[in-house]
Amino acid sequence: MIYLQEKLDFLLDKYSVDTKAELKDCKTAVIDGVVTPILSHRLERRFIELKNIVQGGTLFGVSVMRVARIVNKNANIFDELYRELDLCRFILGKEIVAITAVQNENTLNVIATAETGIVCTIEISATLSDGEKPKDKHEIISQRGIACDVVVDTQLKQDSIYFFGEENKKFTDVDFELYGLSVEDIAVVRSAFQIAQNKSADLMLTFDKELKLMVEKAKESVKTGERQVI
Repeated sequence: MIYLQEKLDFLLDKYSVDTKAELKDCKTAVIDGVVTPILSHRLERRFIELKNIVQGGTLFGVSVMRVARIVNKNANIFDELYRELDLCRFILGKEIVAITAVQNENTLNVIATAETGIVCTIEISATLSDGEKPKDKHEIISQRGIACDVVVDTQLKQDSIYFFGEENKKFTDVDFELYGLSVEDIAVVRSAFQIAQNKSADLMLTFDKELKLMVEKAKESVKTGERQVI
């Protein structure tokens, strides 16, 4: 976190942002003394572009958003649900109004209904070995085309540059000011910076409260087997 904090301090100084911001971990930052969830996944370029495609009019008549995410076997699947529900709201620009969930040990299947009747299907499993990077896919189906954050007919995300030799290496740089950081780390730094710059900590806390309520509704649905209205 020290290196990421150095990058965050660099941005705050470069753009003369006087709000104090200190990264606590990859999910939270202390903004002007307030512990704030940063929802860093929102700042990943693939999700920003999906949002632009959906809300910018490229897709028309969106009916379904399909999500699949596979994480480490020791991960909390409801923490992952928190992330994916937020991404559904962020990309679609719609609120989640009802949720149904079924859990089988380390797997979770969720049907979340958004405003205007859009159906979000979310499949989460915690089955990867320790150290393996999470795998996920987000697909949006509409009357006028399909958008996806993974290349068609592939299972895994591709990197920009591959170097094959005695040691195989791969590189993907997406931010000229934060060169050398991973996509996920760039999103962490950018998210904390944006919150400090826009003074939007209160808004993030509101989002966090709403998402936690949705997760609790999903847990209640698992217990009762019934659809929960939010």
